[in-house]
Amino acid sequence: SHDFWLSFLTPRIWKMLHMLVYVAYATLVLHVALGALQDQRSGVLLLVVGLSVGGLSCLHVLAAYAEMQKDKEARANVQGLLLAGDVRTLKDGRAFVVSSATGERIAVFRVGDELSALSNVCAHQNGPLGEGRIVDGLVTCPWHGFQYRLNDGCAPPPFTEKIPTFAVHLIGHDVFVDPKPLPLGTQVPPRKIPHDMRADFQFDAPGHRPA
Repeated sequence: SHDFWLSFLTPRIWKMLHMLVYVAYATLVLHVALGALQDQRSGVLLLVVGLSVGGLSCLHVLAAYAEMQKDKEARANVQGLLLAGDVRTLKDGRAFVVSSATGERIAVFRVGDELSALSNVCAHQNGPLGEGRIVDGLVTCPWHGFQYRLNDGCAPPPFTEKIPTFAVHLIGHDVFVDPKPLPLGTQVPPRKIPHDMRADFQFDAPGHRPA
């Protein structure tokens, strides 16, 4: 039933429904706090509840603002490509996340001496894949553990989820990505980091060390 409703409602609506947990949580806190305040006229309790609600709300607003700023920083440079960052600053098994002018978020992963780009949005519930890790050679979503292959964006069998892939370019030490998504399931060979650059990196992902 979970897979049916996720497919029927689409991941976006499914995630919106999940966000109602915040409403339930806030209602529960207010119910307990206001009930306690009927017995104890405590200014300290009221202050703690107020600061907690305010602090949590501020953190969410700041996180949303930070994401909006990242989206505004999308830059088209060489022939319409997006600059993701300096490859020397990208740790093994981690990703740059860049946004296109249309709001498409792309995660550019480095695995050893190879660079690959996938959609930053998990097909399950729109989780941020760029914040995930590489596990057994697969991009693993930090929210629910859904996994995708780097070369084609497909989940390993028996799963059927697919996400777009993107072409990666390396110009000097700068990593660029083509913001145009490739058709789902498209095989994209990884972009190799030239051998003469490898001395600038730490190859700390097991099974992905230079020859």
